[in-house]
Amino acid sequence: MLRTFDIILIGLMIMAAAVTYKIKHDAEKQMAQVNKLERMITDERDTIDLLKADWSLLTQPNRLQKLVESFQGQLELQQVEAQQIVTINELPQPRPVVEDLDDVASIITEASAAGTIKPDVTTTGSIVKPKAVPKPPIRSVPKVAPKAAPKGVGLY
Repeated sequence: MLRTFDIILIGLMIMAAAVTYKIKHDAEKQMAQVNKLERMITDERDTIDLLKADWSLLTQPNRLQKLVESFQGQLELQQVEAQQIVTINELPQPRPVVEDLDDVASIITEASAAGTIKPDVTTTGSIVKPKAVPKPPIRSVPKVAPKAAPKGVGLY
């Protein structure tokens, strides 16, 4: 009796050690992944800082003024005048957004009924527009009334 109990306990200890090892191994893999991501984040932040520095150098007013003076003949830039600057209230308002699909359908129906929608006649070099194939006439088949089953004959 004691030997069987000892063998069971030794087996449980070996299984516990195996599970512990697997958990430790998985945790180490996850830590390696976290460290890799942290390095990547640091590299991206460094790149962002470098790009911000480049942007501040490229947009310095003195540098831009020298470029404008050297390329004035090609660019033909002019000074901004005071009447060109407007407030937000002076800008034209955008059209309201149509939210209901039935309204869109009615607009399309009205436009096609009025003849304002024209077919696309744009020719492209990639696809040849297929010619309209006439639809075959629909033939009607005379309906035949089903025959009634003889009395007493049925499914059951």
